Amino acid sequence: FNFQNPFWEVIISYLNLAASALTLSTLTTRFVFPQFSLEGRRLWIIGLAPIGLNRVLGQKFTLSCTVAMLITVSLMIVSSAMLNLPWTKVAFFAVAIGFMSMALSGLAVGLGALFPNFREENPSKIVSGFGGTLCLVTSFIYITLFVGLVALPDVRRVANLNVPVPDAIPLATAVLLSICVLMFPMAAASERVKRLEI
Repeated sequence: FNFQNPFWEVIISYLNLAASALTLSTLTTRFVFPQFSLEGRRLWIIGLAPIGLNRVLGQKFTLSCTVAMLITVSLMIVSSAMLNLPWTKVAFFAVAIGFMSMALSGLAVGLGALFPNFREENPSKIVSGFGGTLCLVTSFIYITLFVGLVALPDVRRVANLNVPVPDAIPLATAVLLSICVLMFPMAAASERVKRLEI
């Protein structure tokens, strides 16, 4: 019966988004972050190939982003429909988790190339190092900020908060944050793999 209250409907729907994103962040840290390190001693062979390491980095991002989006967007649509949310909200949450999938995949691939561990062949040991911990902590900070920003307009509406900020500003900030989380690690990783090729 509490779910019929608009306040709890908003809180539960955004907690659903946060839970899906946190699950995604642990999966990208566990399975995507070690991908570059797992090339190990074979990395020089890939570096000699005509495609180059930069393209390999891009392919790792494309693959992880595609798989993450397929899983999380589908999960978000189903879970939002189970919560009986309006279809506009279902679409909103699907787009939101899509942005988060791209950002978290870029973060994991980028940090994985920036902090490789070529001596280790066990993915769980690669993740337990400094780079893996940094990836997980950064993912959690990003998710907290993103969910807080996209939830602000709805929470303000149902909690009667007087915050003098237009709804478009926190949403635009969330999109900009996602682009930064995606682009900065990938750009830094791209520069690093160029030096590895040399």
